[in-house]
Amino acid sequence: MKFFNHKLLFFCSLFLKLFSIPHYYCTPADSKHFGWVKNLIGSIHRADFVNLGEIAVFDLGFEIKQRNELTRMAKVKVYDVEMTHPDLLKPLKTAPGGRMVRGYFAWKPVVIKQALERFSYVLYLDAGTTVLKSLDNLFEHIVEQGYFLLSCTKNENCNQVNRITQTVIDKVLSKRSLEDQVLILSPNSYHIDAGLQGVSRKMLDDYIFPMYQHSKDLGLFKDDGTAKFGYGAARHDQTLFSIYAYCLKLKINDEGWINLSVGGRTIPVHIHWDKKVLNKDSVIYRSRGDTKFEGGKTRFIRYKKQ
Repeated sequence: MKFFNHKLLFFCSLFLKLFSIPHYYCTPADSKHFGWVKNLIGSIHRADFVNLGEIAVFDLGFEIKQRNELTRMAKVKVYDVEMTHPDLLKPLKTAPGGRMVRGYFAWKPVVIKQALERFSYVLYLDAGTTVLKSLDNLFEHIVEQGYFLLSCTKNENCNQVNRITQTVIDKVLSKRSLEDQVLILSPNSYHIDAGLQGVSRKMLDDYIFPMYQHSKDLGLFKDDGTAKFGYGAARHDQTLFSIYAYCLKLKINDEGWINLSVGGRTIPVHIHWDKKVLNKDSVIYRSRGDTKFEGGKTRFIRYKKQ
């Protein structure tokens, strides 16, 4: 009987996997972050290949050989970025130390919009992310709720009031209600993690499209030195995304343990940036440049048969 139960559980779990919704991912990268995006793809191939619909990779500046390699990967497609601004993909200085980033990250809402034109829902992940387990429950949650958002670490380094620029206050925040302005500038209003967002087409009109429109004005994303913490403190797209998330009263989950609502059930999952606190239930590691975690995931990439 014990053997029968194990066998039954195996086939039930296989049945559920076969009939789960397809998983659509969106991630951007350039030649500098090619190793990061390969690690992400390898982690998805290893942990989530069965229900993987597509990994849409947006080309921020790959070398030809890198782009060609990506096109040979299973369930991966490479897309060009819609140029909503001439400098959208241009490396621009964004910190006193000379750090350069492409277009002040204004391309992020653009690629998310492009992904939603292809798929009715998508999980956007920065290239510096590692998927540790199947994300069936997370994708089900995104479809049911319409979105999934995560908070940054809750301390003064990640709150809006210390990092918002005067340009954003004047051009975006000032047009909101007084109640919204007070909320955004509260010391307890923290940035969302803009590098991990689950969104569906339900979020297009009020969340993604306004951000897409902002991408036409790089001045909104630029660090002009007017943030309270000074030059180098602005958070570009993260500040703007956070404004809309708060004004729309969206649920922003704390990093760490998260209770996902799925089909009337509450399912706990764990997502974090600190590998020291990861555990057996962790589903996503916000790994940044840590491509060596657990030996690295690039080795799990599946390539199309020639």
